Amino acid sequence: MPQEREMQDHHSTTPDLAATARILARSFYRELRSRGYSARHVLALSSELIGLITNDLRRNGEELSSAA
Repeated sequence: MPQEREMQDHHSTTPDLAATARILARSFYRELRSRGYSARHVLALSSELIGLITNDLRRNGEELSSAA
């Protein structure tokens, strides 16, 4: 039983990666906007990131539909 308890404790302290990504994205967006980047600049940056990620997923043979 101690091993089960240890697994539960570890699982409950593991950060929610999706929530962390949302927080990071919001912070990054606010920082860029406060530094003078326009919404169009942020959109261009986002499009470039999506393109890089898509290429990486394709290179690794990962299915794109399961990435979202």
